[in-house]
Parts: sequence; structure tokens; C-alpha cells
Amino acid sequence: MTNLKILKIEEDFLKKTCYNICGDYMNIVYGGSFNPPTVAHYEIAKNVLKRFPKSKLIFLPASLYYNKANLINEVDRINMLMLVCERLGERASISTFELENDKFLGTYYSLKQFDDCYFLLGADNFNYIDKWIMFEKLISENKFLIIPRKGCNIEKKISENELLTKYRDNFILLDEFKVNNISSSLYRSTKEEKFVLPEIDKYIKEKELYK
Repeated sequence: MTNLKILKIEEDFLKKTCYNICGDYMNIVYGGSFNPPTVAHYEIAKNVLKRFPKSKLIFLPASLYYNKANLINEVDRINMLMLVCERLGERASISTFELENDKFLGTYYSLKQFDDCYFLLGADNFNYIDKWIMFEKLISENKFLIIPRKGCNIEKKISENELLTKYRDNFILLDEFKVNNISSSLYRSTKEEKFVLPEIDKYIKEKELYK
């Protein structure tokens, strides 16, 4: 495995300016458990970088304090994300911010560590955003890029929630993206090699993960 620098949240990084969605430099933060990173995660990241050619994409893996079943250790998830970043190129990196905290503080707190970023998430996760920690401050102070998912009606979700409607301009639905319903949980339940990149499959087998 080649060495890949993992992005630490440092003062000089925080001072870098992000620009608006209309076309210039922007930081896109892609949060999740990545347990493991799937071909869907890779394709989403690749297409977002293509869609916004002057952007940088930062994977933000959740720590073990995040209340999610079957979450494997942070080192293996970071190593697998490094393999994904190697494929994506130098515009992709990893932030270890949430891994360095001794409890899960919520996405709002994590995004405060970045200047004017866009948070990338799937429509399935957006369906529960009104349950997230500090929901109103989260959606009022941040911008979101939403990937469509089969069976998820984002506009309906927004229209049915007063606060989501109020801050509608903060949500950008990437309608042009092809829907891909491959998920980490689907991989874990089936162990289908086609659901992960070949190098991820090799890593999982060598480390004997998800048995």
C-alpha cells in the first residue's frame, strides 16, 4: 500500500477559503461510517469531483463512538479509505477529526471545523436529518449536496418539514447522478466482491474482516 497523507484539521487548512456552488473552489465533506467503503462510495466521490472540477473532497469517517451496529475499528476503515483516495487522486483526502474525539458530538460540530464547506450525503440519510444533533443550527448554517436514492423523495421530505422548507436554498439535489443502491450493509450481509473495489476486497480478505 502506498503512503497517503491523512488530512489533519489544522489552522492553516481551516483558513482556506471555500467558494460557492456556482463553479469555483470548494471543499466537499463526505461523512459516513464507510464500513466498508463500497463501489457506490467511490462512484459518488468520483462523480462529485468530476461535477465540480475545482473542488476537493474530504472523507470524514465516523468514530467508534457513533452509535452504529457492527462498526469495525477505525484503523481498517481509514486504510480502506486510503485505497479509495489513491484511486481518486490528489483532490481526495481523509479527515480524522471525528476519530480524535472521545465521544460523538454530531455533524454540526464536525462541520464547524471547516470553512463554508458543502456536506455530501445520500437521500436515505437526509430522510432522518431532522433527528440529528442540533438539527436547526446544522441546516441553517451549512450547505448540503444530496445524492438521490431509489425510494427517497427529497422534495416531499422538505415540503413536509417547516424548518427544511425555511432553509430550502441550503439543499442541492444532484439529480443528474445515477442512483446506486449498493450499501455497506448490503456488502456485509452478502460478502459480494462486486460491491467493493478489488483492492478493498483484497484488504478485507487479508485482514479477515466482516466474517
